Amino acid sequence: MTTIHITNHHASFKIHHKYFKVFHQQQQLTSIPIRNISQFIIFGNIKLPKEVIQVVRLERIPVLYLTETGEYSGRLENPSPTQTKYLNYQQKRLRDREFNLAIAQSIIWAKLHNQHTFLQSWSRYQANQIIQRSLNYLTLLMDNLSAAPSIEDLQGYIEEADNVYRSAITSLLSFYEPFPAAEAKQISKFFNLGNQLLHQYIYTHLMTAGLHPDYGVIHSEIHHDLPLAWDLSAEFFAPIVDDLVLNFVRNLTNSNGNGNGKKHHTILQRFLQHWEGKLKSFVLHPYAGEISYRQCIDLQVKEYIASLLGDVEYYRPLALKFHPNHSIFTNIPEKQKPALTLVK
Repeated sequence: MTTIHITNHHASFKIHHKYFKVFHQQQQLTSIPIRNISQFIIFGNIKLPKEVIQVVRLERIPVLYLTETGEYSGRLENPSPTQTKYLNYQQKRLRDREFNLAIAQSIIWAKLHNQHTFLQSWSRYQANQIIQRSLNYLTLLMDNLSAAPSIEDLQGYIEEADNVYRSAITSLLSFYEPFPAAEAKQISKFFNLGNQLLHQYIYTHLMTAGLHPDYGVIHSEIHHDLPLAWDLSAEFFAPIVDDLVLNFVRNLTNSNGNGNGKKHHTILQRFLQHWEGKLKSFVLHPYAGEISYRQCIDLQVKEYIASLLGDVEYYRPLALKFHPNHSIFTNIPEKQKPALTLVK
């Protein structure tokens, strides 16, 4: 399945014989079967033609609108509850306090564990007092999670962990020579964009699997768009988004010196290419062996469904292991055609 990233205001689009076609200066750039499109992600004030919108709604293809800097702007579709396979199970589980607390503890433990693993991986040769303090504090929080009496208390653990973890990330970034295109504000936008892309990707998996994204356990629908997608994203923020951004910033620094002369549009396209590459890279899953992050996400959605139905005793989160011989989580590219179609 293909994700369509649209970044160019001068591109045009049309539907022809069940194909989505992209043109620039009257030349066709790409043609993709509509059945192979998993989602559209549109940057900036770019409008799709009415015929494309009609097909998107008919085929229920998710469309996410982001600003040119990657901030959330809106979305086109919202799944119908009558078409959500597991809605009744999700509604029943809302009243199951023990189930919800156990799910929340598992996901939050994995989130803290993967943050800890990420910091270990990136600070093997660059550790300092801030990073070591963060590692110690994350360990302490993980040890105390089981004592939390409510989801509200667990949410407090997340807030505390994120504060100390972000301090460590800032410290890691200071090891690399800053350049104008990736100063603190720009790097923050990379993190935000990565989070939005991850959330949207997991959301598409929830839709495909038949889960309603509004029935989250940890994140509140009042404060978060599609909270269940944010719940399941928590385990992946450190190994996918944070690892991607630090590698991306480091590579830009090494290849461009101070980053001068790089237009924002070019950097955005490069980031999207790195994002697709990250999803295709392999990681050692604790139960499934060596699989891609795409497959990891699919497995965690299935694991959540199994716990929802009571087919398993408890939800098993994704907890990645630290490999001292590697400075990043993954180093093996997945051997398949890229899923990205990028409008240049």
